[in-house]
Amino acid sequence: MEETDRRVRRTQKLLGQALIAVALEKGYDHITIQDVTERADVGYRTYFRHYSGIDELLVDVAQASLDELDELLKIPLNGSGQANLGVYPEENGEILFKYIRENSDIFRVLLLERGVRFCLEPVINNARQQAEDFFSGLADDHIPVAIAANHLVDATFALIRWWLENDMPYSPKRMGSIFANLIMHPTWQAITQAGAN
Repeated sequence: MEETDRRVRRTQKLLGQALIAVALEKGYDHITIQDVTERADVGYRTYFRHYSGIDELLVDVAQASLDELDELLKIPLNGSGQANLGVYPEENGEILFKYIRENSDIFRVLLLERGVRFCLEPVINNARQQAEDFFSGLADDHIPVAIAANHLVDATFALIRWWLENDMPYSPKRMGSIFANLIMHPTWQAITQAGAN
């Protein structure tokens, strides 16, 4: 059983790598399942034992990458068990951008290819919900939690897109600092001090 699971994971990984490689060459909207199976050296019929179509494979690749990233990020909790996004933003930013650089092909497809918004929409919505949960109880009506969460997530995705579109001109460490100073610190400060104004 464990050997079967290992073979399944290996096949899925090969298919995912092939999907990203072919999408970068031809554009996501122009690839076929046959393109992917030929690149992966996996049988066409075997593909359908794992996925029903190209979109399902892309969602699987995206989810696996985001799960890995989520495990790497350190989001410390305060005394009440609530996440404290005001701590370690530079470190988490560097981890984020290092992971993006190491997996840049995947993120170029996910963030820069037209026609893959369907794949990102649930991820973006989930990130917004997580940010709302983190911010809950910190803000008053001056800055609603939903607006702060939306800003944080959208600004982060915009910064990552810019970095990829410009061929990653700065190191992950520098980008982590930019992320912290441009997005995290101001958002955290605004939402935690909104009631003090």
